[in-house]
Amino acid sequence: MRDEEIAAMEQVEDTYWWHVGRRQILSRIVRRFLPTVNPTILDVGCGAGRNLKLLGEFGQAWGIDNSSASLDAARRFGLSGRLSRATATLLPFADETFDLVTSLDVLEHLDNDAEGLGELWRVLAPGGVILIAVPAYRFLWSEHDESLGHRRRYVASELHAKVGNAGFDVLKRSYAITFAFPIILGFRIFRGLFPNVDQTRSAYVMLPKPINAFFTRLVEFEARLMEFVSLPLGTSIFCVARKNENPVRRSRAIP
Repeated sequence: MRDEEIAAMEQVEDTYWWHVGRRQILSRIVRRFLPTVNPTILDVGCGAGRNLKLLGEFGQAWGIDNSSASLDAARRFGLSGRLSRATATLLPFADETFDLVTSLDVLEHLDNDAEGLGELWRVLAPGGVILIAVPAYRFLWSEHDESLGHRRRYVASELHAKVGNAGFDVLKRSYAITFAFPIILGFRIFRGLFPNVDQTRSAYVMLPKPINAFFTRLVEFEARLMEFVSLPLGTSIFCVARKNENPVRRSRAIP
């Protein structure tokens, strides 16, 4: 992702409905599937660090990102000491280091997502859990994807199969950003007919505060709903899976 997009994202992460609501989804999923007490946690693609800070409430959390601009933003946010610059396909950690690994909107950036999933499997402890989020549906492709450097969008069955092939047992998969889906679809169709002249800019639509708050509440409602059911469509997909082997856990020090 380009530095300009990282800077733009940093400006909206604390208030924009999509980011705020998704942190509610993250929090509820982690609470439900947390594999152990005081787990070691890795956030792959930590960005400006808002999700990483949340994960730190559950255990010892580390973050990696391949962008120095993102890591600088995380440090400005007050995070330091457990940040590393690295790629999702070459993580600087020993085998079986972490109890929980999150990869939120990362796989779609990789040339080889299977390689990325293999690396998540490698650093995850036996019985550990991964949480993945990716964008949904190729027909929603727009200049937003182009500007963010996406390689692909997914459907839930495809992501499920790829996660299973990488050596995980899928515990839950669900679409998200469901109730806003018709509005987003309509907006993407409109932008397809009347595209942005600047194809290098992402498609954040800054909303009046009451409308932004309304969309935030919608996604927060989805977060509660997803504790009980899997949603059938949406602009994002969440997948929770467990490493499907159970050898004796070896004690490892985190570098």
